[in-house]
Amino acid sequence: MAVPQKNDSHIYEIKKEYEKIDRDWLSLHYKISVGFVLFAFVVECLMGIIMIHSDFLNTSISRYILKFIVFPSGVNFCCILLDTLFLRSRKFNQNQKIFAVSFFFVLICFMLFTVHSAFVATYYIFAVAMFMTTIYASYYITVITCAASITGLVLSELFIRWDVDKQSVFESTLRLGNFLVALAVLTAVAVVCLVQIRYERKKNGASILKELERQKLQKKVQTDELTGAMSRKALHDAMRDIEADTQTNSYILVIADIDHFKLVNDNFGHQHGDVCLIAFSEILQSECEPNTVFRYGGDEFCLLFCNVEMEQVVAACWRMLRKVEALRFEAKPESTLTASFGIAAFHLPMNAAQLFVQADQALYQAKEARNTVCVYEP
Repeated sequence: MAVPQKNDSHIYEIKKEYEKIDRDWLSLHYKISVGFVLFAFVVECLMGIIMIHSDFLNTSISRYILKFIVFPSGVNFCCILLDTLFLRSRKFNQNQKIFAVSFFFVLICFMLFTVHSAFVATYYIFAVAMFMTTIYASYYITVITCAASITGLVLSELFIRWDVDKQSVFESTLRLGNFLVALAVLTAVAVVCLVQIRYERKKNGASILKELERQKLQKKVQTDELTGAMSRKALHDAMRDIEADTQTNSYILVIADIDHFKLVNDNFGHQHGDVCLIAFSEILQSECEPNTVFRYGGDEFCLLFCNVEMEQVVAACWRMLRKVEALRFEAKPESTLTASFGIAAFHLPMNAAQLFVQADQALYQAKEARNTVCVYEP
């Protein structure tokens, strides 16, 4: 999986989502390892019962149990124990835990193949370990796992003879043929895994680009192009969220606009009017949290405060008003501005529309006095 850069917050968030998916798959990978070991233990016990009560047993019962049940199951359960310690440890990062679980899965497959290699079907248990790593979309993890699996197969087949009933590849042409076919199949599986990772990475990259485009479009829709404040649509969404909020959060809405803004446009031109709107928006945003200043339309802006006391909101509005009064423009030094602020608090069972109406009524009172701050009172 291609690693997004942290300096792009959107890509970083997508990367975190991919890491969560990897974390979920790692948990499943571990559980499959546990299930694999338990299943093998049950099968070995059942096979032991059958062998003990048959004429095929050519060694003592205690030796058979030790060699084909106790030792392999003991090694496999030790692998699971180490897996568990790795996953629970805070000393290892996620990639190291993925590598550990993948490696121990190969070791479990190696143990089962070595003990039961008399059965031709056991050649292919290594393919399970290979395929389990493709979800991580990491060439490094998959290449190491595939190399370890094929190496384990070769070492066990050529140099270890755990089961005396197993025919050596040097003694049986059939066994040699099966071994070579298994090598070819596992090599092909490794190639398929790498090809799958290549397309998985492409798919992830396409998903990131698509998500970035979606987020950029969403940001464009929710941001006012001229002033950089949030848009009217974003305000509607915020007001809807207020109504849907079931927590004990408190909300205060402020509506602010520039006094006699039409005269500013008429006397100095619309271009200067845009400069005034930008400056006004910057002042509002300097006193508010990000994403809480909305341009409702024209010179009218809305400010949304959450869990802030009314006294603090009023004080902030007065600070913004003084900053507006102090504004001066080099291109139009004779141009001065004043602003009015209307404030209303949200109380149940009122809805968002009523909150807006109350703030608008407070703004109307403020504009009658001009250059002041008014709080709605029933």
